[in-house]
Amino acid sequence: MEQALTEFVGRMFVGPVWPASLLVCLMVFYTLIAVLGLIDLDLDVPDMDAGIPSDLGVPDLDAPDLGGPDLDGVQLETGGGDFDVGEAGTLDFISGIAATTVRWTNFGRVPLVIWVGAFTVIFWAISYGLWHYLDASRYAPTWLVSILLAARNFVLATIVTKFVTQPAVGKFTPPPGYDTERLLGATCEISSIAASPSFGQAKFRTNAAPLLLNVRTKESEIPKGTEVRIIDYDSSKRIYTVIEIQPENKS
Repeated sequence: MEQALTEFVGRMFVGPVWPASLLVCLMVFYTLIAVLGLIDLDLDVPDMDAGIPSDLGVPDLDAPDLGGPDLDGVQLETGGGDFDVGEAGTLDFISGIAATTVRWTNFGRVPLVIWVGAFTVIFWAISYGLWHYLDASRYAPTWLVSILLAARNFVLATIVTKFVTQPAVGKFTPPPGYDTERLLGATCEISSIAASPSFGQAKFRTNAAPLLLNVRTKESEIPKGTEVRIIDYDSSKRIYTVIEIQPENKS
């Protein structure tokens, strides 16, 4: 029995299996402490509004929502329509890509303990299985090989975790206190370079992350940063019509 246990531990802590096995140990330790009541298993969805730049025009890669109110024409803010030339624009673009990628994995869209728990199990299973049944016969467990294979396993586990946690998206988040109809008459801020009759995006502030709306103007262009009022909504195109708020009419 002792020899079998020693052999199993040796198979767990070898080459690229090391990081996954260490993560499993930390997760087991965390779970034991939670069972003893020393910490709380937080099932709230974490707040992902961390001031990430938003004028980037990154496409929405999310899978369809599994519940919640009708928010046609509304997107959670992951990008706008600006592609500024220069260092600031480049940093904004990279930040937008990173934010969209993280959101695609469902990290922050389900409770952290659920996402990390699923990722830990999947990461370990992939690392253990690939090493002992495929990679060990082709590579020596050197530092460089282990790091490269662990990085590959990390990416594979992240992709699998996205699909495993997809059914939980929206199940732990209370529905927001707004819908398409209630947005009519509200104010928002133009976030693209400008809003025109053919293109435009605007940020609608909420208590959580801002919403990114597709907007159009009636005639003239409205520059970025201008406060506008929503006056109409086209459900077939999911586009809001906005007008500029004159200084004397701002409230």
